[in-house]
Amino acid sequence: MRRACSWFLAAAVLAALVGACGDDSDSDGTSDAKAVAQVMTALNVASRAGDGERICGELFTPKLAKSVSTSSSSGACAVEVKAKLFSPEAKISVRNIDVPDEANASATVKEANGNVSRIFLVKQSGQWRIRGVAPA
Repeated sequence: MRRACSWFLAAAVLAALVGACGDDSDSDGTSDAKAVAQVMTALNVASRAGDGERICGELFTPKLAKSVSTSSSSGACAVEVKAKLFSPEAKISVRNIDVPDEANASATVKEANGNVSRIFLVKQSGQWRIRGVAPA
């Protein structure tokens, strides 16, 4: 039940993330942070476009996508994400990106309604993917 509740919280939080993209050619170790910001931007673009397939297939980890599918009434991540995640009017700002090591990262986000959450990411096959969301 907690996993299902976490998904619905994630849907509210991930509705329209706003992130900054940048060139990752710098040498001060921020390329992973910039790559995480790019994931946030990609999520924003996909959510505004109603692209549940991209979110589940490219931005979520396979484990998160499977969890969403399993806990949804439709049994399909893309269908559930499309029904619950998209809201072009929602506004969320990325407050902080933390990359404690080369395989894990988190982004702290604030919704327009004041809710603050952390989005957790993991690097899989060289790509950052969203693995979960929790209240901050």
